[in-house]
Amino acid sequence: MELWDAEMSRFEEPLEDVSARDRFRIAVDVLGWSMATTERPIEDPGLSAYVDRTLATLRAALQQGRTLAGATPEVLSELTVQQNRAEAPGTMGIVLALGLCFDELDTVLTPSRTLEVLSQCYEFELVRICPDPIVTRAFEERSERMRDILDYQQALLTSYTGEA
Repeated sequence: MELWDAEMSRFEEPLEDVSARDRFRIAVDVLGWSMATTERPIEDPGLSAYVDRTLATLRAALQQGRTLAGATPEVLSELTVQQNRAEAPGTMGIVLALGLCFDELDTVLTPSRTLEVLSQCYEFELVRICPDPIVTRAFEERSERMRDILDYQQALLTSYTGEA
């Protein structure tokens, strides 16, 4: 995560000038891209189905012009259930990232929460593909997949912020 932190922290301030709806769109786009391109899809069929359903809910909220999805009691209950079943490496981070896209904590996705979603997506893949129990910056720097994720996230953020 050292590499992600070093390369992505510069976007927090420029994200202040991005609309709340666009920050939500960034988060949903990165979540969707991460799930579509992962080298190790989620093995647990129930958790995988939850991720798919939740992404569909987030996309529908975006189409309705919302800045976050509505956190109904049912949504919050299912989120808790999925947090308890997310045992495989990286899966808890994805569940938490999805949870950040609901309006339980705030009415908008702040710049720091937007970056937290992106960070969790990066970490999801990192801990799933790193062969060692302790992830090093050297592994991050050598990994073509981690570079691809950083490049995608940076290009997306740059398209909204103009920050190069």
